[in-house]
Amino acid sequence: MKKLLAVFASVLLCSFANCEQSSDKLVVLTSADNPPYEFVDSSTIVGFDIDLIKLIAERMGKRCEIRDMPFSSVIPSLRTGQGDMAIAAITPTDLRRQNLNFSIPYHNNTSALVIVRTEIFDNVEDGAYFPLELLKRKVLGVQLGSHHENDIRDANIEDLTIRRYDSVNNLVAEMAKSARGVGLLYGIVLGVQEAKTIVRQNNNLTFYKLKFEDSFAIAFPKKSTLVEEINRIINELISEKKILELESKWGISK
Repeated sequence: MKKLLAVFASVLLCSFANCEQSSDKLVVLTSADNPPYEFVDSSTIVGFDIDLIKLIAERMGKRCEIRDMPFSSVIPSLRTGQGDMAIAAITPTDLRRQNLNFSIPYHNNTSALVIVRTEIFDNVEDGAYFPLELLKRKVLGVQLGSHHENDIRDANIEDLTIRRYDSVNNLVAEMAKSARGVGLLYGIVLGVQEAKTIVRQNNNLTFYKLKFEDSFAIAFPKKSTLVEEINRIINELISEKKILELESKWGISK
């Protein structure tokens, strides 16, 4: 009887603690519309972030269950316990840290402005930042829930209008309209690697770097017990140049 009670108590304790360590599965939230980090190819979610989290899971002896959702739903879903972690090119801002824990950064990125290709800015030197003063009285698009909105707002650009879209695909679709002269947007703000992918697929668009730097980290619920172990693995992967190999594979090497 005592043995049965002990087992029952153990099960209850495991239930309340979510038993992260005893499970053989990691439930990972993402938003698969952001190439080259996470996107759908032939009905399969692939990308730099996806390769990375699968490599981390392998070293933990676990398998990944990837759950795709709009980016604006990733953090709220993580906070309500619908996943063990999230990887979706997430920047650990001060506001997000109030409600989530984060791993150490695994990748650095620069923000970019995607606009319709013209000859007006051909004199902007390669690697130079786009002058923010030229965005006065313009309309820019950002992805709902991304940190890019805060970056551009904090720049205090005169009479700037910001429109939010629920996916990168919708941002690109609106820019395609602008290229035809019927869209609402002057440009969209997102990461430079995402911008490179968009421009490769849309010859009538181009991009310029913006003077905003960010880093990506894996997000966890506040009470997660996985952060320390995953930080150790990320440090191993950095030391072994495995992350560098993934960056090269997905064309995001510096």
